[in-house]
Amino acid sequence: MRGLTRELRDDLVRVWRHGALWAVVWIVTRAYMFSQWSAHARFIWNDVRYYYAWMSQPDLGMNRLVEYPVPVLWVLGLIVLPAREVNDYVVLFGLTMAALDAVFTIALHRRGSTRAVMFWTVFVLAFGGLIWFRYDMVPALVVGLAALYVTRHPRVSGALVALGAGLKLWPALLIAPLAGRHRAGVQRVVWFAFTGLALALLALISSSPARLVSPLTWQGDRGLQIEAVPATWLMAQRVTSSQWKVEFSPHNAFEIYGPGVEAWLRAADLAMAVVVICAVGMGLMALLHRSLPADVLTLMMVAVVAGMLVANKTFSPQYLVWLAAPVAALLVEARTRLMYLLAAAVAVTCIVLAWLTQQVYPVQYAGLIGNPHSSSAATSVLVARNLLMVAVWVATQVSAVVVLLRRVGRR
Repeated sequence: MRGLTRELRDDLVRVWRHGALWAVVWIVTRAYMFSQWSAHARFIWNDVRYYYAWMSQPDLGMNRLVEYPVPVLWVLGLIVLPAREVNDYVVLFGLTMAALDAVFTIALHRRGSTRAVMFWTVFVLAFGGLIWFRYDMVPALVVGLAALYVTRHPRVSGALVALGAGLKLWPALLIAPLAGRHRAGVQRVVWFAFTGLALALLALISSSPARLVSPLTWQGDRGLQIEAVPATWLMAQRVTSSQWKVEFSPHNAFEIYGPGVEAWLRAADLAMAVVVICAVGMGLMALLHRSLPADVLTLMMVAVVAGMLVANKTFSPQYLVWLAAPVAALLVEARTRLMYLLAAAVAVTCIVLAWLTQQVYPVQYAGLIGNPHSSSAATSVLVARNLLMVAVWVATQVSAVVVLLRRVGRR
């Protein structure tokens, strides 16, 4: 008994020491990020000021921020309650996103994965302070937790995927590869459907049918954002030609206009259809198995998110956080040597993507939207980032399909 008590005490000391170490690392890295943001990029909080401008008009009801799903208003409304003016709101918003960053770091640490904690800490450092001034940390956290609980708590995982869909729409596609005829797969689907229906009913009661679908209408009407992967070729061409122009659109984004834009928009729609087909296809292949381990399910989630980013006609810099959260979960769940090597390779690539994305915005964004003949450096960074993003999608999608096919072959 005395030996068992001593062993338990040693385990607690070890956990405390490691936890304290990572807490110090987290604080130091975030302090450095704050210093860099404060010195060079304070303007990136403009989106939060935009949120406040709408949220501080309660007489508009739910007819605010129509480009976002209704549940987003609930989240932003909670932050605005204690804020007396816009600067208070900016501070509270930034602290809230930093707290969510800490929550996810703690969740990874509790699963005992040093490599996952290290990846997430370094990724956010490479990504920069933008993570504090966009609400995309919320759906990223939700999806990341859904991946961590995918087999341990399938009901919670399904509900979290539905919550993510309520906040940003795209996570709805994740339920396809997570479905299955085994008990855990059925539970994920049932709780996804139940939670999604509850959110939809609450949103409908608090708003209107038109407001419920307004984010879809807004997204459908958008043009080709300059950072999007389908815009890569046109942005590269713009460096040496004046045929293409970059302008700020009514959809609050810089979009490219000129020859070939419509063709690339159609290509983006086609690519998105391919992503949907791949997600559904992986789901159908998953039905052939009685159950799948957490690392395979998480790999499929990573492949779907990567595909969504590549095919989307918009690729705002903060979207990359959507990918990093399930990648961190994949590092936790990896059980075989091959899966770990794949997860490690994707994680390292994501860190490079984060640094390149920070170079695109905010570091070199002025060059990207300014005089095309002086934007070659910024455009080169954008092209490199987008090509690397395509490589991540192809690698994860092919790997997921190969893993599933091998398992089908064994059966």
